[in-house]
Amino acid sequence: MSLRRIYRISAEPRRAEDEGNALVLVVGSMLVLAMLALSGLAYSIGSTQFARGDQDYLAAEAAAQSGIEDYLARLNRDDTYYSTVDCTNAALQGPISDTNACGWTSATAAGWAPVTTGDTGDKDAFFHYSVNAADVASNTLLTVTSTGRVNGKYRTLEARLGKSSSSDYVYYTDFESADPANTQAYSGTVPTACGGTSDALYWYTGRSSASCQEIVFADGDVLNGDVFSNDAVATDGYGPYFKASFESANPTCKSVTATTSTWNSCLRSSSKARFSVQPAYSEPKKLDDTSAALASKPGCHYYGSTRIVFNSDGTMTVWNKTSVNNSTAPTVTQVPGGSTTTCGDVDALNSTAGATVPVPDNGVIYVGSSTATARQCYASELGGPTGATLPLGTYNGTNSSSYTADVNMLSTTKYCREGNAYIEGTLKGRVTVATAQSVIVAGDVMLANGLTGSDKLGLVATNSVEVISPQLATYSGTTRKTTAVVQSGWPRNYGGVSPGVQVMASIQTLQHSFFVQMYSTAGYQGTLQVNGSIAQKYRGIVGQGVSSSSTSGNGYMKNYVYDSRLRYSAPPYFPDWVGAQWEQRYLGEIDTPASLRT
Repeated sequence: MSLRRIYRISAEPRRAEDEGNALVLVVGSMLVLAMLALSGLAYSIGSTQFARGDQDYLAAEAAAQSGIEDYLARLNRDDTYYSTVDCTNAALQGPISDTNACGWTSATAAGWAPVTTGDTGDKDAFFHYSVNAADVASNTLLTVTSTGRVNGKYRTLEARLGKSSSSDYVYYTDFESADPANTQAYSGTVPTACGGTSDALYWYTGRSSASCQEIVFADGDVLNGDVFSNDAVATDGYGPYFKASFESANPTCKSVTATTSTWNSCLRSSSKARFSVQPAYSEPKKLDDTSAALASKPGCHYYGSTRIVFNSDGTMTVWNKTSVNNSTAPTVTQVPGGSTTTCGDVDALNSTAGATVPVPDNGVIYVGSSTATARQCYASELGGPTGATLPLGTYNGTNSSSYTADVNMLSTTKYCREGNAYIEGTLKGRVTVATAQSVIVAGDVMLANGLTGSDKLGLVATNSVEVISPQLATYSGTTRKTTAVVQSGWPRNYGGVSPGVQVMASIQTLQHSFFVQMYSTAGYQGTLQVNGSIAQKYRGIVGQGVSSSSTSGNGYMKNYVYDSRLRYSAPPYFPDWVGAQWEQRYLGEIDTPASLRT
């Protein structure tokens, strides 16, 4: 029997051994792709929400800024808008403790005004603000806290609003020619174009053809701060160094471009200067013409010429003799929010030691005229520290014999009954010294905490601010017998520039100049260092032919440096520009109060 092999042939193809694994891979890949797609979708949705939130966050800041601009617009329509509560302004509505016509109380809910009129939906932009006007009287500054709200997002900005003034510039001049009252500059009749019978003409409106005493910036002068002139500035040699901005109402400034070769065209023809930034044309800015408005401000009002020495402990020593003030006590007006204001009594002010009283912090020291006899001051009649009394000389009221006197004191504007303040020392506090006549810097005027603390000084004179330069001459009656001799040791030194004098203050001379007494015969005095600001109607002369390299000439070299703190706050009651508008001085963001997050 034979054996046979039997083969079975199937109609189905044979399965590969890895076919099941491939299926798993395909299904897994599909799941991964689906997960990626879902993740991408979730991220896209999340990003959209995040972008919207970011957009709302930025929009809330813009809404807060809109609130500040809204208040500024209202303030410039009504200069005293801050002084009352406007019941019709929804953005002002809110908790208030003071009595007001609106009936708002500490429980009143915050009101919101729409950025765009009519857009009052839940996702639209709104603002709410509150105002603190406590500093308006002394600093012409108020604080606006504005909160913007957009779709549940909140941002809060705090802005200080104020008016611009000459303290915005390290140096401001209306006319670049000499003061027509300067007898050293004009020995005879002053031409009309130079201010002889009225205000002078500008260089570009007709003064260029007149014989005026034109003042120039010397080669080597340094001005470290913004400079403004309504006139056409003249310079000598390679000119001064303007280390910050330079603006002028000189029409030729309009031709200045970014090309540096055009920059000198902002000056007078043939003048040169070193500019740090491109000079620019600007519309004129004008000073008020009298300090009388400061006579009624809070602080101390003295009568007749007054000597003041600031002490670094926050006090001042004052001499105001009875022969000067006609036995009139100072007028005392309480400074709001400060300690009790005292100004010294008649006996103390008349004593050899003077009256030592607190500086009227955040107030004004005003020196006006008195009813005393109009006459030259006697020797030591203005008082002062031992060995440093003013005026210098031996004049005692007897004209029949020879006497010595400071030639500066012979002017009728320096008579003892006139409103002149002689100042020096180290100030601790914030105060403005204002006078009906002049402020005379008798020594370094320093700030106790330098340029980084809160101390600030304003010097506002209807007439001039002068740096003392006493020169004694011998007289018989009204006739001078000998040539004046410069008295060394003046101004007195309190740790400032040596040789030289330092003044840390905002200076504003409303009708005349900032200058050095007897500058043409003073001899070389070193550097006049001013840290603050200077504003004057006419250019004051501080030196002639001076050179720091050879210590030659008469008077001082200039070094004027801007006190950057003045951008945020001027000295108390410091005058604004004529017609100045309210503007935003500085801005910062703060946390939004929880009470506004509704």
